[in-house]
Amino acid sequence: MRYFLLAVAVVLHIFFYISALKTHTLDYFFSWGNVHDHQGIDFYQVPNGARSYFRGGLLTGNGNDFGYGNYNVYHPFFTIVVGGFFQLFQPIFSFKLWIFLHEIIYFALAGYLYLRFRTNKNIYFALLLFLGFFPHYLEIWNGQYHVLLNVAVFFLLLASLRKSEKISDALAYLLSLLVKPIALLYAPALILKKRWKTLLIGAIGFAVVTIPFYLNGDGQYYISNLLERIKTPISGPPGNFTLDSLLRFWNIPFYQSMSAKISIALLLLFIQWRCRLNLLQALFLWTSYYLLFYDLVFEYHYTTLAPFLAIGVLTQKALQSLFAKILSLSYIFPTPFFLFHFFQFQAVGWRVTDFGWTILVLFRILPLIILNFVIIFTQLSNNLFNEQNKIR
Repeated sequence: MRYFLLAVAVVLHIFFYISALKTHTLDYFFSWGNVHDHQGIDFYQVPNGARSYFRGGLLTGNGNDFGYGNYNVYHPFFTIVVGGFFQLFQPIFSFKLWIFLHEIIYFALAGYLYLRFRTNKNIYFALLLFLGFFPHYLEIWNGQYHVLLNVAVFFLLLASLRKSEKISDALAYLLSLLVKPIALLYAPALILKKRWKTLLIGAIGFAVVTIPFYLNGDGQYYISNLLERIKTPISGPPGNFTLDSLLRFWNIPFYQSMSAKISIALLLLFIQWRCRLNLLQALFLWTSYYLLFYDLVFEYHYTTLAPFLAIGVLTQKALQSLFAKILSLSYIFPTPFFLFHFFQFQAVGWRVTDFGWTILVLFRILPLIILNFVIIFTQLSNNLFNEQNKIR
């Protein structure tokens, strides 16, 4: 059975790349707005920005300096380093090269996970979660750079299992910030767990490569974009997969949804402190907070859960229960969109209806919300059990 799980995981993951580059078989499982009219528009924005900058233009690019893509919103330093490399090649070759590197990176992480935990009884189930994570196909199809954030998170989670810190932990934290500043939410967890080296070196490194671009005006677009996402969030179908977008789509006033977000963030701080969550558990809660309340969360963003669920089922009692495993398995399956598509129920052609979109979002966020409660209540039970043992 265990080898069957491994075979399924490997074959499915390889087919993600085959479908993205050749057959496009799995496109059928994602609505328009997730699979776009032009493949690679997320990928090309970075080499677009770099080529534009090297020719005296803006780091945002103009959408087609190198290949057809979005306007660049990535960090200036990341854009110059990563985009500068890929713009050296022909556009289609650079895209395929990135997909190939993506595959190498992901299988390397899976191999490292196997070597480190090969005697763990849950290792094959963990590899199934890690390699078979279905939203990963969407990330590959778009040529997204989100995988680099997942690499950083992967090593941060492994570091959380150690009591001592290493410089490599700070470098992983820095990498996560350069790809997407989601890990700013990790600061409270790092502070409460006294991971000062990781936090300070990572934050200082981030400031060193950010401030010069802001001062000379080249990086103002980056800060402006972050502030814009807070001030004027985007709601609704077809691409957003977040609780926050659902609340706004249901016409919850902005001040109420913002108040709820602030209140929940404070509650998470209290829970982390009062329940004495370990670092991996705390990082899971803050990652969940981002997935549930940031306005621009697409389905591929959920791939960040893959290292959490894989490493979690290997090391965390809360995620080793049958109930938690069933919830985790929901992420290796596609959303019900393929049924909507096939029967043209809650779908018109390749476009999902508003109500259909609501179902798809709930399909992704409900297991995540329940997993958070599982972690919190399991930790509370452990704390209570330990207190009772002390009294005895």
